[in-house]
Amino acid sequence: MKFQSTRQQVTSSGLTVYNDGFGMVKEKRMVPENKAVTDIQFLDVASEIEADSVLIEGLQVLEKTYSTNFISKEKLLDWYIGQVITVNNAELGEAIKVRLLSTSGNIIVEQLDTGEITIDPIGQLILPSLPEGLLMRPTLVCKIVAVETATEVGISYLTKGLKWQANYVAEIRGSYLNLTSWIQLSNDSGIDFFESRLKLTSGNVNRYKEAHPLHAQARLFAATEEQESFFEEHTFEDYHMYSMARPVTILQDQTKQIRLMKIQGVDFRKVYKVESGSQQAEVRVEFYNNVDNKLGVPLPKGIVKVYEQDSNDEMEFIGEDAMTHKTNQQKVSLAIGKAFDISSESREKKRSRSGHFDYVTYVYELQNKKSESVRIEVTHQVFEQIWQMESSSHDYELKQSNKLEFRVHLAAGKKVEVEFTYKVDRRTEEQIQ
Repeated sequence: MKFQSTRQQVTSSGLTVYNDGFGMVKEKRMVPENKAVTDIQFLDVASEIEADSVLIEGLQVLEKTYSTNFISKEKLLDWYIGQVITVNNAELGEAIKVRLLSTSGNIIVEQLDTGEITIDPIGQLILPSLPEGLLMRPTLVCKIVAVETATEVGISYLTKGLKWQANYVAEIRGSYLNLTSWIQLSNDSGIDFFESRLKLTSGNVNRYKEAHPLHAQARLFAATEEQESFFEEHTFEDYHMYSMARPVTILQDQTKQIRLMKIQGVDFRKVYKVESGSQQAEVRVEFYNNVDNKLGVPLPKGIVKVYEQDSNDEMEFIGEDAMTHKTNQQKVSLAIGKAFDISSESREKKRSRSGHFDYVTYVYELQNKKSESVRIEVTHQVFEQIWQMESSSHDYELKQSNKLEFRVHLAAGKKVEVEFTYKVDRRTEEQIQ
């Protein structure tokens, strides 16, 4: 005996969506007592289900089958090839019995009374009753040991077609910015989700190795006047999870945005960066993700759109950039455009040889046409392997073994040259080559 479990038997629903375009569906369904039941058809499951991922708790399952044998015009016609069907021509007021011969490209039938062959007969095709085993929607079929008592059954599975991403809006207001994060959730799984608990996992899950148990420890975002959170953040293993405080409904083919958090009064700085070959300075907005800066929470990757308040107190769009996952204590640096009034010219000014040393002089000519002073960070890469600085017009920081960074404060309307000389041991370079 078969029992069909539909959405009406669902007592609770949960949904975990991963960064990589898939999700995990978790449901509880009531199965009534019936000792004669040996097969349960779980209807209303995702059409993009990964059949080998199904977990069922509360039943002794002997066999699982995911059926994609759904009703369609093509499948119905194929099913009745060789059988007798009816062609009803309403205009002529007649119904003719014919044998269905083929459905490949054209519908070909044989008239029973004359034996004549007709291609694409005119009229409505009337088929016999629905064939056994042909289903109307995606179905998970389980052969089970008979149910002795009414049972709440847990069903979990992975499905493609679910994805989420974070989007951010940064509003610069004077010396601070407000950061609002939105979650964009999309559903192409082939099923609607109603009033489901929502969790979002940030990080890349390896789909090819055996998963380790995920032990979650919830930590609520610190809610203050400056910071408002709409999700709980969990940490487990090497991932971060965000749990929505209220259930969510998302239908098939639907995309919706849900606010993740809103943080006010974040300290930031606007810096200008140039490198070899730059003609205009790159504009960057930077801030630190730490508690002292009203943050200190895991920020999932996403696109950050930046707006700034102008002299008329109106917000204007000034650029956007992609942000990678940022953990606590990390710096967020967003490239938002090129500075029209800050120019740069760079060149190798001189190269000379003395003994077995090459002496290389490089210069950056910077100009600030703005009406305010700016901070410019000049990044220069030394391509030689072994080198040593001889002289420099400005202080610098060695970021990597071959990367220098000069920090220049340039007053309004001023020009400056950043010049430095380094020497290269040619003997060492020739040995490396």
